[in-house]
Parts: sequence; structure tokens; C-alpha cells
Amino acid sequence: MIRAFLKKAKRVLWPRNKWDWAARLLVGFTVFTFASVEITSRSSFCNSCHIMESYYKSWQAGTHSQVECVKCHIPPGTVNYAAAKLNGLGQVVDDVLSRTGKPSADVSDASCLRSGCHSPETIRKQARREGKYFFDHGKHLDHNYTNVEMHCTTCHSHIQGNNHFEINTNACVTCHLAYPKSKPAKVTVLTSSDATVPPATMQAKIEIGEKSPEHPLASAIPGKIPATKCDACHNAPDHPIEYQGIKVLHSEYLAYGAACESCHRGVTAAPTKVRDEQCFTCHDFGMERLGSVDETHKVHSRGKKVECFSCHGVTKHGPSAQSMRLDQIDCRSCHSGQHSIQQNTYKSNGLLTAHASTQPAVTPMFLAHVDCSGCHIAPRPLKIKGDSGATVAVATAKACDSCHKPGLGEQMIPLWQKNTHTLYDSVTQMMPKAAPIDDRERELVQQAQRLIDLVRLDGSWGVHNPRYTQELLNQARAKLLEARPQQARKEPES
Repeated sequence: MIRAFLKKAKRVLWPRNKWDWAARLLVGFTVFTFASVEITSRSSFCNSCHIMESYYKSWQAGTHSQVECVKCHIPPGTVNYAAAKLNGLGQVVDDVLSRTGKPSADVSDASCLRSGCHSPETIRKQARREGKYFFDHGKHLDHNYTNVEMHCTTCHSHIQGNNHFEINTNACVTCHLAYPKSKPAKVTVLTSSDATVPPATMQAKIEIGEKSPEHPLASAIPGKIPATKCDACHNAPDHPIEYQGIKVLHSEYLAYGAACESCHRGVTAAPTKVRDEQCFTCHDFGMERLGSVDETHKVHSRGKKVECFSCHGVTKHGPSAQSMRLDQIDCRSCHSGQHSIQQNTYKSNGLLTAHASTQPAVTPMFLAHVDCSGCHIAPRPLKIKGDSGATVAVATAKACDSCHKPGLGEQMIPLWQKNTHTLYDSVTQMMPKAAPIDDRERELVQQAQRLIDLVRLDGSWGVHNPRYTQELLNQARAKLLEARPQQARKEPES
């Protein structure tokens, strides 16, 4: 009886022909496949790999703890599901062979908007106006910023171990504050519409706030509302704040129309530049292969997600960026343009006009990267309020000796200044004493006067840039000769 049982069991377990073998293998493979798919689709399986422990714990503590990992990390669709499982099989092999590194995962918009999860219609209507920050999903969904396509993961990302798929407020700063759309206004000094000399310019940072009718103080105090748009992202604190012995109640300052930046300056740190070595973390080439900004954004924001901070770094905003130090105080906010003419004279180049030489008028000192402190080395008390102890560094001929042969400065400086004064006096004597006879002559005389004023206001009389100073005066002479009326006006000999 035992022999019969064993014989029958042998026929069942050990088929006689290949077709029985094929059928049994097919059934076994099918059962194994479905079992593997079911087991690997459970979130607990993700934690079987040691590198996933921190991510698994953050998922358990997050708002999506009741959503299986595959619901987010595998987009809807049979093809996407099969591709993800095959990719997962390769990861299992890498883990067995100890070849795993830092995990990288994406969450597509289709996963977030799948049936039973988030609805696009509902999301577009979500506008948060409470809490620490404001946010309007409708303004960001499907938005394109400098060719960066906005996705859910642009703002929602895994930013640290205990926050799984949380809001990364650094992304807000990168888009809205680090790269403003408005440019500083350019203020032109001592120039005219068709002057051939590069104008002396200074950059004046002018920020004009928009009066928003939605501001809570707009109706209560007409015409007195904050000039900035800080309230587009968050409200001012509604409770008293004590800081180093000072008690601040924001509502009082807002009631008088005080601008936020009158106290809160430097709240956004300067964005870091994209460095060449950052490209090598992903590529085998550097920035020399980059295209335009729009094209680079397009490539890096589509397909596999690349965090903005991987290239741009984190731009600090708020208390972390606003540490008060004396070296952060920008004196140019009050003292602006005192040396703009001198700077323009020193660095000017590109004088290629009908009346100028074909050689650039840039001084060799500027090309050698010598700054103002290279020549201005002698401290001198201020002429005004000299008893205050304040000094100003003035130029001295001895400064030339640190780079050139001794005595060169004492030899050349008087020569430059003498030649400049001679040419200056010659041109100023050409200025007409009588009133201009027509608009054309008036315009040319005014242009010449501006060029002469540039030399006078520079004050170095050729030392900052002898060739440029000479070109200024030569162009002034040419304009006066062009403005000369029909009756001959004798030009003074230079």
C-alpha cells in the first residue's frame, strides 16, 4: 500500500512528458509572480532595504501614511506599473549585491490627481489665507515660470528625514524673491541724447509698491498703506513682539503706513551662483555645455525631477538671513553717486566715434585690476568737521612706487595735469559769449559744456585716465567747431 502511494505521488510530482512539466511550471510561475507583485506592493516591503528606513519612518509620520507607496511612486496605468516592477526587480538585485546607493524617486502629477486622491477642480479653488504663509494653488497649477513647468513636486518634496512630501518654502523664495522680474532703474548723469561719450551712470534701486485695495488698512486709512507686498505671502504678526528690550506692535506701524522694509532690511540673502562643479554631480561635463536659461530650465524640470536647490542652492529668507551687522548697512542708500563720474572716467572704454581715435580709451591701470585703494593711500582729515577724527584716503605720487620705478608718479602726474589744464583752458575759451543763433547751435554748445563738466567734476585732471580725459575735451572742441555760425570765430591757439 505504501509502495502504491509513493508510486502515485511520483507520477503527480514528476510528470512523464514535457507538456505536464510546462503546465506545472506555468502555474508555479504565475502564482509566484502574483505573490511577488502583492508582497512588493506593500509599503512594509520598502523598509526591507536598509537605506529606506528613514524614508519609511517619515512616511509613517506624514499625512500620507494611509496611502501605499506605490500609489504615489508609480503613475497610473498598466504599462507604468509593469515598468516600475521590472525596475524594482533590478533594485532587488542591486541590494543583494550591495550595490545600492541613495534612493531617488519621483512622484508624477498623474499620481496625485488619480481617482480617489486629489481633484484638479478642487485644488484650483484652494487658496490658503491663514497660518504662517499664504498660497493659491490656482495660480501655480500648470504654470510655467522661465520655462520651468510647475508640478506638484516643485513645492512638495522630501526636504528632510522626518518630513515626507512636505511643503518646501525655500522653493517659494527661489522663484519669487531670489530672481525678481523688475530691474533697477538707471539714472543718467551729465549726458545728452546723442552724446558720443559713455555717460556717467549709477544704479539706483527704486522699489515702488503697489497699493492693493485688498489690504485691510486700505479702507480705514486711505492713502496710508505699506508700500511693499510682503502681505502677499504672510500677514504681519498680530501680537506684540519683544526683541532685545524693544516691544514692537506691528499694527501701530502699519496704521501709519510704515513700509515693511523700513525695519526689515536684508530679509532675503543674495542667491548663490550656479557653479561648474555642481553639474558634475549628475553629468560628466560642466557648464560649458549649458544652453540658455530657459532651455536649461526646460530640460531639468521635465521628466526625472531635479530639485531647484541642486543647482541654485538654498536662498535664505527671514530671520536666518537678517542678522544685523554694520557691514550690512548700505551707505549708498543715502550717499549715492559721489564718485560715479570718477569711476566712469577710470574704467571707460569703447570710444570709437567720428571725432575720436580708433584706440580704446581704457586706462592700463584698470586693465591691471588696480582699484581706488591702489593710489589713494594717504589718510587726510576731512575738510568739513575735521575735529571728528574722520579721515579720507587721498592719492599720492608715492603710491606709484609700489609697482613702478621710483619717482615715476612724481614725474608723470604733473605732466598729465599740465596737459589737461592746457587743453581744458583752450576748449573753455572757445565757448561762445553771445547767445546761440539757432537750436542746433544751442544743442551742440550744451553737449560740449557737459563734456567739459565731466573733466572738471572728475577733479583728477587726467590722472584717472589721461587718454579718456583728452578724448572728452577733443570731442567738446569738435562740437564747438561744428556749432560755429557762418561768421568766422577764431579758435584760440592751444
